[in-house]
Amino acid sequence: MVSDKRTKQNSTRRILAVILTLLVLILAVIVFLYKDRFAPSSLSKSSEYLADMVSSNEPFTYETGSQQMFALMGSSLAVASSTGLQLLDKDGNTVSREVFSMTNPTVCGSNNTCAFYDVGGYSLRIYKDGEFKNMDRDSAITSVSVNSSGYYAVAGEDPGYKGSVKVYNSALEPVYEWYSGSGYIIDAAVSPDSTMLAVLCVESSGSIVHIFKMDSEDEYASASVPDELAFKLSFEAGGNFCTISEKSMHFFSSNGKELSSYDFGDHYLADYELNENCWAVVLSKYVSGSDVTLLSFESSGKQGGSSSLSSEPVALASQGGKLLVLGSSDIALYSRDLRLQKQNHVVPGFVSAVLLPRDSVLLLSSHYGEKCEFS
Repeated sequence: MVSDKRTKQNSTRRILAVILTLLVLILAVIVFLYKDRFAPSSLSKSSEYLADMVSSNEPFTYETGSQQMFALMGSSLAVASSTGLQLLDKDGNTVSREVFSMTNPTVCGSNNTCAFYDVGGYSLRIYKDGEFKNMDRDSAITSVSVNSSGYYAVAGEDPGYKGSVKVYNSALEPVYEWYSGSGYIIDAAVSPDSTMLAVLCVESSGSIVHIFKMDSEDEYASASVPDELAFKLSFEAGGNFCTISEKSMHFFSSNGKELSSYDFGDHYLADYELNENCWAVVLSKYVSGSDVTLLSFESSGKQGGSSSLSSEPVALASQGGKLLVLGSSDIALYSRDLRLQKQNHVVPGFVSAVLLPRDSVLLLSSHYGEKCEFS
């Protein structure tokens, strides 16, 4: 009886094992046939099935240096590093190069001008009309921004004050200046129509934005962000602006009225892209970089789109309302509302990317760049 029972048990186990094996095989076939339907919305294909980016010219090199930063000036590439600056044309040829020391090199650019500066240092060089203008300061620089019309807002320390902001027009002539007596200046920006100046300051109660019409010395309006250390201010094309901190984003009209806000909750701010044509952030559930979400916002602060990412991106870039997301092994192009438009595989090792007109891309490593097209 015992022998018969064991025989039945063994037979049953063999049958169950066969059934389980068949189920696994069937499931594997289903997953293979319909794998695209199981993929996350932001990644329609696994990176191993993606086509490579198509190189449209020979790779070009630039000066190496620690803490490299990149920006576009029209279709030219501006490269800042600890050893100075370099400006290259669309074919990778060096237009200008200067060697000088920067501890925290930063660069910003617009259509036909760009600025290289040292945050916390004194170096400031602005390129305009084919040459660099030396605009080094006597006091430390806090931030430099440029709008689409070529107006600069240069913020920094100033003896006897909590800081000051000087505005330069597109001819690099000083046209406005403001000194802060109560709050330390963190950032400043000129509106897209070049009529208003917004200055982000931090005080004991939190952050506050002072707003000025540049035809008057009097403060026009203000906007407060209590109990938060906002570190970045950005206008959008219509004149509204936003602030961002590690905790949230706040959205305001040009007269300082708060339109809306977005709290990051228990997510970490992993990256952001804020300019006149794009407001987007990357939020991560964990410090390790997993469970990552890409969000975009409209000028009113309303969420424009959302997309899951497989990991934190290496870099973000935007152009003409489109957003480029460079990952460790893939690169994707999104619309303003984060609909995936194009996606390709990239060789690991690139540290940044910039988006050119007509969706061309400059892939950038620490020592060379390559112009590519989506396949």
